[in-house]
Amino acid sequence: MEKRRKKALGILGSTAACMIVMAVPAYAQEQEQGSSETNENPADSVLAASAWENRAAANVENYAYIREEAGEEAAKAGVLPRGAAAEVLERGDAWTKVQAGEIAGYIRNDLLVYGEEAKDLYQEVHGISGTVEASSLRLREEPSLESPQVGAVPQGTKVRLLGRDGEWFQVRIDDADAYMFAEYITEDELEATAVTEEEYLKKQQEEAAREQEEKAAQTVSGAVSVSGSDLDLLAAIIQCEAGGESHTGKVAVGAVIMNRIRDSRFPDSISEVVYQSGQFSPVASGALSRVLSQGAREDCYAAAREALGGSNPVGNSLYFNSGRGKGIQIGNQHFY
Repeated sequence: MEKRRKKALGILGSTAACMIVMAVPAYAQEQEQGSSETNENPADSVLAASAWENRAAANVENYAYIREEAGEEAAKAGVLPRGAAAEVLERGDAWTKVQAGEIAGYIRNDLLVYGEEAKDLYQEVHGISGTVEASSLRLREEPSLESPQVGAVPQGTKVRLLGRDGEWFQVRIDDADAYMFAEYITEDELEATAVTEEEYLKKQQEEAAREQEEKAAQTVSGAVSVSGSDLDLLAAIIQCEAGGESHTGKVAVGAVIMNRIRDSRFPDSISEVVYQSGQFSPVASGALSRVLSQGAREDCYAAAREALGGSNPVGNSLYFNSGRGKGIQIGNQHFY
């Protein structure tokens, strides 16, 4: 835990960094009162033990079958994925009747954990999240107004909630832990729940296909190593800079960034190129942070994957601008 905290939010080299405004604005909100000494969560909090008294979670490798009746031969109503939560309606000696989303039925007791164990498993597998409601909310190293500030996050940012310490949430952003004032964070509903077996398998296939795409992009032309967070960042800056351009125009922006990585005059990673001082206006304006917090559009992801794969309609261009200019024109932009 201490190691994560000390990482503090050396987060600027990663995707989550785009959500963190390290120069904390004067209007960053934080109620000026001390934190309570208690570690208890309010009764209505998803983090509270009382919120899990009538909940269970699937303690299995993949998923547990929900059956229409209490018996192995009964028809399958759906599946509860690993760690997903369900409301306990009735608990018998061998079977538990549950309601999970739109699906109700029975799960074998030995496939479930209950109460605090269910909360811990859900937190481990899926995470309990919250959404920042203030225009900007400070991050601190400790749950105290006297603790050093380590950044701020904009409104709408989702953060992982680890626990509560009085008036403070302990949060995790990109494997780094910090504290935020709880009054300005709304806890999200538990999202992981039951689905049909067909829906589960389809989702698994889609995730496997995406993993394959990301693996294929791990090493691209010019030996540039990338990760899933690099892909997210590249797609987001493409949307900011060329969201209204053609597919080729979007790929062209991605190609400029890849060209810079290979050029000795520029940094050698996507995040360092994008966040290099004075280079991309969406970074300074906050537009990039907003896109990252919501997720870039799929057409921008497609363009990013092509650029990572070596597609390059702009040759050795290292710059671009809108309107009139020199170089290669694609849509409303010139590349040179």
